[in-house]
Amino acid sequence: MKARILKKLSKKMAESNPELFKGAWIDTDICELSFEQNSRVSHILIMGGDIDEWGEGSDYYTAFDWFKQQWEWYGDFTPYGCGHEFEGYPDTGKFKPTSRNLLKLARGVK
Repeated sequence: MKARILKKLSKKMAESNPELFKGAWIDTDICELSFEQNSRVSHILIMGGDIDEWGEGSDYYTAFDWFKQQWEWYGDFTPYGCGHEFEGYPDTGKFKPTSRNLLKLARGVK
């Protein structure tokens, strides 16, 4: 994905549900992805990167990538039934995690 598109998607995600992305911060450095694409994209919304109890920094992701890794837990998906291999986990078989669908899902999260 292009760095400019990733920046726009992250901004739209945060605007669509500010409560979900209240820990987002703006990274003023040039994005690593843009170096690979020979562009200069900066000021991307980032989630994570906090310091843990041992004084070490945690990983950080763009707001879009952060939601893309966790969307299964935010949707209104029915869990798998008793006795299933994935019992208790959300059944996401009919949901396609495209950018457009993830934006719609982020808007609907309470």
